[in-house]
Amino acid sequence: MKSPSKLELTIILAAVILAFLVVALFWGMNRGTSSASTSPSVALYVAPVAEATPASSVAEPTTATSVGLAKLKGSTTVKALILGDSVAESLGASNKNVSSWYSLVSTNLHTKYPGTLQWAFKTTSKATMTDALNALTEVTPDTDLIILCVGRNDWATLTTDAFKQKYEQFLTELKAKSPNVELFLVVEPPVKAIATNNQTFPYRQVILDISQAHQLPVIDAWTVFIKDPVPLTGLLADGVIPNDTGYQIFANEVVKKFEERLALLP
Repeated sequence: MKSPSKLELTIILAAVILAFLVVALFWGMNRGTSSASTSPSVALYVAPVAEATPASSVAEPTTATSVGLAKLKGSTTVKALILGDSVAESLGASNKNVSSWYSLVSTNLHTKYPGTLQWAFKTTSKATMTDALNALTEVTPDTDLIILCVGRNDWATLTTDAFKQKYEQFLTELKAKSPNVELFLVVEPPVKAIATNNQTFPYRQVILDISQAHQLPVIDAWTVFIKDPVPLTGLLADGVIPNDTGYQIFANEVVKKFEERLALLP
């Protein structure tokens, strides 16, 4: 038998190698197909590009969500409504733009918060709880804050029970009219005449009881005036209405109560 030549051996070897490569390629393709069929498919997701929002339409979080005094924490205006008598009006201040209690409060808070206070008034010199009830028409949807300063003159027209009933009525109607408005109650300071203080003191207690029952902040000017080292006559312009010194004490108590409230807010 004739032995194959070197060329023939080379051809045979090349054919074997080629056959091996074909088999290996076929086996690899089948293995890949099997693996893909048992594995979960993965889709490539390209998120759409959102259109840029104009900066002017983006509201500051504090402005969009804040109500009442919380607006002071943003560059916003707190619209405050003052209801009451001559004490609330700062009638005894020598210059209302400087030494009234509300001007002093605004100046103090403006050094601490970016927001501002805008004051509106519905006051008369002898205002009573009846006048405060009638003044509820002044409350608008954008009223943020109300300071109610009555009680000193009610003894002449209302019993303490009638005063309490009207006060409770005020709270009920205010809540229905403007549920988000913040309300601060004021206990007015004493006067020089002891007899008058004896008549008004029970009305002071009614306000304190209501503030506790409804968990409402109260600005107790009666107590801070009594406790102040300056004699009462030095705090009153005419024995009845606070003077500049008295309004400074009053304003300090308002600021204190406002900041106590702000400390509870986010």
